[in-house]
Amino acid sequence: MSKSSLPAAVLKPGEERRLQRGHLWAYRNEFSVLPDLSDGGVFDIFSATRRFVCRAFYQAEGGIAGRVLSRHQDTVDAAFLRGRLARASGLRQRLFPDSTVYRWIHGESDGLPGLVIDRYDSVAAVQSSCAFYREQRDVLAELLLETETLESVALLDAAGAETRGKPLEAREISIDGLRAGVSFDSPQKTGLFLDQRENWPMIRRFAQGAVVLDGYCHHGFWGIHAALGGAKRVLGIDSSEPAVARARINADLNGVAPRCAFERMRVEEILDRGDNFDVIVLDPPAFSKTRGQAGKAMAQYEEINRKALKALNPDGILITCSCSHFMPLDRFMEAIKRASRSASRTVRVLAVRGAGPDHPVLPVMPETEYLKCVFLHTD
Repeated sequence: MSKSSLPAAVLKPGEERRLQRGHLWAYRNEFSVLPDLSDGGVFDIFSATRRFVCRAFYQAEGGIAGRVLSRHQDTVDAAFLRGRLARASGLRQRLFPDSTVYRWIHGESDGLPGLVIDRYDSVAAVQSSCAFYREQRDVLAELLLETETLESVALLDAAGAETRGKPLEAREISIDGLRAGVSFDSPQKTGLFLDQRENWPMIRRFAQGAVVLDGYCHHGFWGIHAALGGAKRVLGIDSSEPAVARARINADLNGVAPRCAFERMRVEEILDRGDNFDVIVLDPPAFSKTRGQAGKAMAQYEEINRKALKALNPDGILITCSCSHFMPLDRFMEAIKRASRSASRTVRVLAVRGAGPDHPVLPVMPETEYLKCVFLHTD
């Protein structure tokens, strides 16, 4: 991929400004000249005045035509990828000096747009829908396996998991003192959701003697932390039977199974049943996966939070989350405000938090900030 051999694309006048400010997506409608490129192919982007702007890889589908890899004409090869992996690894070692469980690569924020790599001790789980990384999967696996103590690489896509290094097996890990089982038998999932790791322990402050509902519990970490914090009883709800089964195992691993029950059902069902709770957690999957779904998602967030506030005992705590890229914090807070008004409950915001520091945010690219986690106190 030398300087002279790469195809060149030309932007329309003025379209280079956003990229020059640091954004990493070049949209298809911003180009006046876009050569015939293979999906995942590396190319250079120039302004209308033919000044070099950035080097990117091509994406054949969707509105994003180019994902920026470099603002220089760097050769995109194994050495380039090794440098990005090493820089990201160095940061994580500073963030978590006593742990080898973390998000290693968080896409655009770590200079490898469209790529996610999570580390679980001796396993690295790699996931991307981009053709560029599919073409680089052998190189990525080799580079990752250069890491001391890393033994296996799980390359995940819609077809399943392809393993490099030692065969993959389900294993037990520790996340800041919480014991958890992890497996890699679900396509397009990197094992666990690690973005809430610094938010989960906060529930312990409110858990002593409480009856807790862990809605959309996934593997049960909110509820298990509540039980470890002294909760009287925890009920975890999820629509996925494998998630519920894993939550039960995790509760047992942490010695809190007698006070934790996990059931497969819709969260709305339990909220409509008339039960009351001292603490409720709502940590749903993204309601809004496209910009066009944002209006419908707003109504969904309002309704589920209204139901939760109705089910809270006086002096209760609601921990409500959104991982929707297209639901910015101000809109999410508006949904909460409407829900509290509809439920006739006064709420006080105790904390507004995002993802852990291994999910860094680019200020020039709001799309990299997706998680909202709001702690509320009710009258």
